[in-house]
Amino acid sequence: MKLNYRDKIIAAILIAVAILLIGFFALIKPKNKEIKADKASLSDVQKTKKDIEAKINQIPSLKEQILNIYNDTNALTANFVPVSDVQNPVVIDKYMQKFAEETKVKLNSVELAESKLSPISYYYNSIKDTDADLRNAADVNGSLAETMNARMAETIAVEQRAKESILQTQYGISITGTKKNVFDYLEALKKFDKSVVINQVTISDYSFGQDQAKAANVTLPESKEGEEVTVDAGGQKISNTSDVRIAITLYSVYEMAKPDVDTVPSN
Repeated sequence: MKLNYRDKIIAAILIAVAILLIGFFALIKPKNKEIKADKASLSDVQKTKKDIEAKINQIPSLKEQILNIYNDTNALTANFVPVSDVQNPVVIDKYMQKFAEETKVKLNSVELAESKLSPISYYYNSIKDTDADLRNAADVNGSLAETMNARMAETIAVEQRAKESILQTQYGISITGTKKNVFDYLEALKKFDKSVVINQVTISDYSFGQDQAKAANVTLPESKEGEEVTVDAGGQKISNTSDVRIAITLYSVYEMAKPDVDTVPSN
């Protein structure tokens, strides 16, 4: 069949349209899908970038918070004897010898008794409900029970709070000195800038020589300034000193290592 000019034009147009449709479906449409997918990926990457930038911006404040916690912790633990010190008798001997020299007593010995991990009890005003039956009989509108519950709230809260444990080390200290100097030594222990509890004090002669001097019918002069005085009672030396045994407990914690806030850990 022979095509005229008009048919040839129409056929050419149809072929061109077919080529365009084939190109669209074969090339343009898949590429369009890729572009949409890339746009979605770009959106996800941009969101991730924003999240990372936000976290990076938080780093300075996080560093500051970490270092503040570290400094606050050190301020709290400064009152405790470091574990490395409390387990070294030589260090504790130096503490006790320093107090002895300041108060003019003779330090005979410092003995380590034991070291153990023990819970610390809270100090609070414990309220006991001793008249519950009597109060309940008079509590016609519940106001007495409400008042008592408010008073008991703090006690109950503290009693139920978990107790923290701490290393406790006991020492036995033996000293010899006059009454004034012994009490000065005990006062120095009380003012010790570390956490210490004086558990027991045993004085072998509470009269500091006065009873012995009276029995020997001699006079032992008073020693208001704490100086040592000795009198001779028929060849027997009597002094105004006494041997004293002191049991103390020192509380210890490990020193916190300074956190490294500048090094980024590798994955």
